[in-house]
Amino acid sequence: MSETVAPATLPLFFNGVVGVSAGQHSHLRINREAGYGFAAKAQAIPIGLGEIEVACQHYPIVFTAGPAATPMVLLGLREANNQFVLADGSWRPDSYVPAYCRAYPFLFVEDREKQVTFVAMDPGASSLSATEGALMFEDGNPSPALNETIAFCAAFRDSLNDGNAFGAALQAAGLLEEEEATITFTAGGTARVTGFRLLKADRLDGIEDATFLDWRRKGWIKAIYAHLHSAGRWGRLVELISK
Repeated sequence: MSETVAPATLPLFFNGVVGVSAGQHSHLRINREAGYGFAAKAQAIPIGLGEIEVACQHYPIVFTAGPAATPMVLLGLREANNQFVLADGSWRPDSYVPAYCRAYPFLFVEDREKQVTFVAMDPGASSLSATEGALMFEDGNPSPALNETIAFCAAFRDSLNDGNAFGAALQAAGLLEEEEATITFTAGGTARVTGFRLLKADRLDGIEDATFLDWRRKGWIKAIYAHLHSAGRWGRLVELISK
């Protein structure tokens, strides 16, 4: 029997979550050509620590204003609008596709009561098909395509956990401050973005040497400067929304 996640705990993009089962899903295929239409209304998407350096070249990187201070890529200037998903569901060419989007519709789910972790999926995802793509199971065993997906999801889960630890440490050190941005367009109209935090570079001088060295060993110093560098990508969002 497939494990099921309660609706109240569903993550971004997911309309339902069931455990992947050879008995119930041997007929399904993974169609990676289905596109990213599911992300068209995602103004921001979580990223892992390992993504920050590449993502900063394409998007502004911010931190959530909630308790977790999760690193996010900002993808749009208006609520429920992702400027990088085109009308046909494809991702804008020459732009980095966040791992969260590439992992969907699969994820790992931890059942703390049973103390087990299992691979789950959104059964209604457009990338799951009975006719198109690579089979999930072959002769009752996970296919190469499913094994590759599981490995990718595992690596992303670890990177996301590292990113959350990074954000929590910056918040605990008092380096993050909640901000808001109001953009006025030359053609008329404005956009207001709220509910995010940015790192204040001038506060880095207050970090103790031992802490700085510990952060460098964890790769966090590179991530800090990548975050600061990403501020230059706000202009790209303005350019895209003005087209």
